[in-house]
Amino acid sequence: MRTTAESATSLVMIAPDRRTHAAAVIDLMAKALPEAHGYYWMRDACRDAYLLPAHYDWHTSRIGMIGDRVVTHYGVWDYQMRIGTARVRVGGVGGVATDADLRKRGFMDRTARASIEAMRAHGYDVSLLFGIPDFYHRFGYVRAWSDTLVVAYAWDLPKEKPTVRVSGFKPRAHRDLADLYNRCYATTTGTAVRPTYTKKTNPWFDLPVGYRWDVNGKPAGYVLLRRRGDSITCGEYCGDAEEALRVLGMLARRWNCQEIRFDSLPYNCELVRKLRWGNSRVEVHNHRNGSALVALLNLRSGLGKMEDELSLRMRNSALADWAGALLIADTRDEVMLSISGGRVRADEPGPTSHAIRGGDEIVQLLIGTDRPSEVIEAGRMRLAGDAGRLAEVLFPEQHPTLSHPDHF
Repeated sequence: MRTTAESATSLVMIAPDRRTHAAAVIDLMAKALPEAHGYYWMRDACRDAYLLPAHYDWHTSRIGMIGDRVVTHYGVWDYQMRIGTARVRVGGVGGVATDADLRKRGFMDRTARASIEAMRAHGYDVSLLFGIPDFYHRFGYVRAWSDTLVVAYAWDLPKEKPTVRVSGFKPRAHRDLADLYNRCYATTTGTAVRPTYTKKTNPWFDLPVGYRWDVNGKPAGYVLLRRRGDSITCGEYCGDAEEALRVLGMLARRWNCQEIRFDSLPYNCELVRKLRWGNSRVEVHNHRNGSALVALLNLRSGLGKMEDELSLRMRNSALADWAGALLIADTRDEVMLSISGGRVRADEPGPTSHAIRGGDEIVQLLIGTDRPSEVIEAGRMRLAGDAGRLAEVLFPEQHPTLSHPDHF
């Protein structure tokens, strides 16, 4: 029998090949991640939607092999994420699985690190995942955002009928609705640029009913829903918020539902703002190192892609006339933000009296996880010069979120 040391030595990390390894990867994921639906459901979901026809990156995902057996998998889904007007390349991590006979031997640790290094080498800016607690922090992942749930009641929704004709549809990949989504959330931090999934959505997308309305033959809005008992969950909406609330009110009365739950909607979208201004309940669930987690892969590239957004924030602030250089540093990289005339450029590091130095939590500033002062305090970052004032302007709280249909 092989010892643990001998088994670890024999583990070989490679990028999966679609023709050679797809079946084995799907089998491993279906065995290790059956969820509530069982092996065959997960196998079919991976084959039909989650893996094969999706934006899965075969070059940066990693599998661990012992001989010709696939024993670990760390999957990467390639997509563009918004940070205001900016777009950064994200490696969404999913399908993390280890053969049940070979767990607790450090195999996943090696597989994850190999994939993260591959993401860095292949030009990813950040990585995002939705993970179990007390595991992914060892790879540099920190809290990305808190989960926010808004709850309203049917009697507080508009009593008026919708002003448009509403029709049901199956929430699959619809290009016209993807275009509408991109227009509605063009500057909403955390959202994905669609299309992500091109046929069906991910297998954990549990919003089976959609209602849409068109104007002049083109989509003007929609809601994606799940109904359970006397409760409706709205997991996504587009279009005019008042019209969406009329549709939801109509459906709640038709189905005799009392409670409407709004899950994964952007906190500052028009619909959630209207709910907050009326009668509603907002629940915020914080996770120290589980649920939505983010890791910074390339500080220089990420800040470079944010130059126009950072310049816009600078020009619209009380520090519009500030000129100088701000150093941003994490444990791997240093980048100089050169600021003049409201323009921000990401340059090579150099001497300056203004600096923000931190660890893995620097990424929370980039995506606006919390108020910058809280990110800086919680991450024990070190400030110099005007860094505190500049951080408030350049890295404001964004309430980032990713819609459930784009999860991986």
